[in-house]
Amino acid sequence: MSIKEAGMQFIGSIENEFVRIGADQMEMGQQLTERINGVADRVKTLDGKVTVLDGKVTVLDAKVTSMQASIDDLQARQATMQTSIDGLQAGQATMQQTQTEMMHILVAIQRKLDLN
Repeated sequence: MSIKEAGMQFIGSIENEFVRIGADQMEMGQQLTERINGVADRVKTLDGKVTVLDGKVTVLDAKVTSMQASIDDLQARQATMQTSIDGLQAGQATMQQTQTEMMHILVAIQRKLDLN
């Protein structure tokens, strides 16, 4: 084999190697693109789910705020009711005291009537 043939054969094998390397790089690039697209699809799906969850959290937050307002209102009503109950109990105690005094007066009147 002559130097010219050996050189041509060497250049041919280098060219074949470059072609193979280029094909391998293209295949790897295609695989990488497919993976990136798969990840992008998953991110879009996840973003949609996060958006839905964010909406639900907003609704839940509004409901919790409303419930807290209702609880505060109930506590205010309970305080008012407790004040009313305390007033009724004080009135009842006064009425019992008045009734007791009236009974003492009636007993005293009865004794005077019995003596006469």
